[in-house]
Amino acid sequence: MESYLTGRGDSSLAEGLKHEDDQFRSYLQDEPKQVQSQGTAPQDVQEEQVEVIYDQANAPKVEVVSTDGKPSRIVVYLPDGKLLEISCQY
Repeated sequence: MESYLTGRGDSSLAEGLKHEDDQFRSYLQDEPKQVQSQGTAPQDVQEEQVEVIYDQANAPKVEVVSTDGKPSRIVVYLPDGKLLEISCQY
């Protein structure tokens, strides 16, 4: 009994697939490819300055972290040991 698909489709395509299937090659043997992330260029390492702007007994401690003279984040140390960090984006 013949297959239902006998004679259907492009025979040259089927021959090409048979030829490729005869030659097995592992994907692990392929050359490793370099992954490049988009939109993230290597940035210069910028030095951060930390300034304590509020530190009193029985109150949260507040620090401002600046990069290139501009505040980049505000860090609040809450009395219960939690940390609140606020990012500053311009």
